[in-house]
Amino acid sequence: MKLVGIGDLFIPGEYIASGVKPLEALGVDVTIIDWETDGFQGLQNINLLIEQNGAEAYEVPDYIIEAIGDADIVFTQFCPINKKVIDRCPNLKVVGVFRGGYENVNMAYCTEKGIAVMNTPGRNADSVADFTVGAMICEARNIARGHLGLKNGEWIRTYPNSGIIPDLPGKTVGLIGIGEIGRKVARRLSGFDMNILVYDPYCKNPPEGVTMVDLPELMAKSDFVSLHARLTESNRHLINADMLALMKPTAYLINTSRAGLVDEDALHEALASGKIAGAMLDVFELEPPGKDHPLVTLPNVTITPHMAGGSNDAFLLSPVKLTREFVKAWGGAVPAYVINKDCWRNDVWNLA
Repeated sequence: MKLVGIGDLFIPGEYIASGVKPLEALGVDVTIIDWETDGFQGLQNINLLIEQNGAEAYEVPDYIIEAIGDADIVFTQFCPINKKVIDRCPNLKVVGVFRGGYENVNMAYCTEKGIAVMNTPGRNADSVADFTVGAMICEARNIARGHLGLKNGEWIRTYPNSGIIPDLPGKTVGLIGIGEIGRKVARRLSGFDMNILVYDPYCKNPPEGVTMVDLPELMAKSDFVSLHARLTESNRHLINADMLALMKPTAYLINTSRAGLVDEDALHEALASGKIAGAMLDVFELEPPGKDHPLVTLPNVTITPHMAGGSNDAFLLSPVKLTREFVKAWGGAVPAYVINKDCWRNDVWNLA
């Protein structure tokens, strides 16, 4: 059985090679290839294209297809597995993706061909959760603005939120989405003695210490609203002008999730008019947004370049986490991370 790992600038081949060693010990033939892109920005541009348009939006280089042509298993992070790739890989049985999202895989075609697809949910949950808490404090306490002022030779003591700068204890945070990231954010913020509201229509078993509410109530009662939902067609612009109008004028919006969850025009109007105190944004509909982007020009916004999930530990451990789940197949189990479970066929592989 052959596995080919496709490395990139964020998860290079050496990380994959280290993470899949347990599979080598089980007799899997492992080959690693690195996907060459035009630097980090080039890779981000491709990733954004795929997130917005799907796996078929990018033409995978021939050298990648040739390298995986006889593979039974392909592990990748960003490199697309689309119809062209699948048609050129007649032995392919499993595609493993080193992240929670799998927009770079043509799921429908994989399922049609009987190819199982695995993802790695929560692989950067700690990274994003840590960043989210830091982002909240950074925006509310003007850390980035103070830093930039000193870099520019300015000693700034007056900020857009002067007079309403909060401490966290006793304040209310509203979490939109309580998956792995949302749960870790809730756990961290409970240590700040914050009240935690949650809106998540898919959550059946919320963690202890949170209160489930509907979205309007969350928006109206929260001092911080933090987004942790997966973007779908049904929740695009979930945070629109009507929802923003419900927020307190002293409240902050934090988005380390997906830009499409927020109507950027409505957010700009709310911030520019002082309807809310501020926002912290790690994601934009257009990336990079450019210095003249309306949200970038506002004084009450802290911005970062889509980096919340980008810790080295998250990238290093992604292949480890996926492999740890995958090896369960050798004991006869269906790994928990398989998305299209009807396509999983241990009997065909003779693994158990």
